[in-house]
Amino acid sequence: MRLLAAIELFLDALQVDQGSSIHTLTAYRQDLQQLGHSLEASKDLEAISSEHLEAHFASLSRQGQSARSIARKTSAVRRFFKFACLELHLRQNPAEHLALPRLEKSLPKCLTLAETDSLIAAFSPGMPYRREAHASSLQSRDRTMILLLYATGLRISELLALTTHSLDLAQEYLRVRGKGDKERIVPFASAAGTALRDYLEHHRPQLLPQSDHLFVNAAGTRLSRQAFWKTLQTLAKQAGISRSVSPHLLRHSFATHLLQAGMNLRSLQMLLGHSDLSTTQIYTHVSPEHLKQAHRRYHPRGESS
Repeated sequence: MRLLAAIELFLDALQVDQGSSIHTLTAYRQDLQQLGHSLEASKDLEAISSEHLEAHFASLSRQGQSARSIARKTSAVRRFFKFACLELHLRQNPAEHLALPRLEKSLPKCLTLAETDSLIAAFSPGMPYRREAHASSLQSRDRTMILLLYATGLRISELLALTTHSLDLAQEYLRVRGKGDKERIVPFASAAGTALRDYLEHHRPQLLPQSDHLFVNAAGTRLSRQAFWKTLQTLAKQAGISRSVSPHLLRHSFATHLLQAGMNLRSLQMLLGHSDLSTTQIYTHVSPEHLKQAHRRYHPRGESS
């Protein structure tokens, strides 16, 4: 079987059997097609050796691609060849001993509590939608989205995928579909609930929504990631925050602030929708003072007598 034909079968399996998101499929397609062009698009699967793969990744390194990018591409190639062996009866796996590059562990950045307060305070004037007929409704939408992101730690893709049927306003929780199409229940605080009720009752109807998506644009269609990112950047500048503020930064801030307040990792894992606890452990970069306070509070011999 030709390499590119096998790649298409692999992508189909990811979508149909595992329910992978469009973003995951796009990333796999780009990484594997890059491999295909490097090894010749018509190359037969059985003809690919470990030396071919090593030469491909050595070429990426010479091109100046980062270790993190190469690690992602390596993972994609390893997963593809594992599929080829199990499902396409490839006799030998050339990626079996393909090593991942060493990565420096980077701590997730987050907003300080003071910066978070400043961002929330910037909601008051809101975005300057001077030319929009429904400026107040769009400002309500922006306010609700940012409050909800910080209140729940959702990924931006999860937030934009929410529908009016995802909400339980009485119990104050969301039904969220995350990676791998897994559903989880995520509670939100009363402040976010108040903003949601106001948006749903008074402002969303003014935007004449054309679907049941919760957050829509001025044309009534589903809001895009790019549009919300620009809104968040503008409000961050109004709040006097000089660094770049992204939806994922709010997710990191949500997780870090909860952990610093005493939440255990297992509960945080469930809220964030991580399949592996080791992913949640990146948030254990709490300050020594927080660790000291937690130890004194919970350890039976923590307080001096």
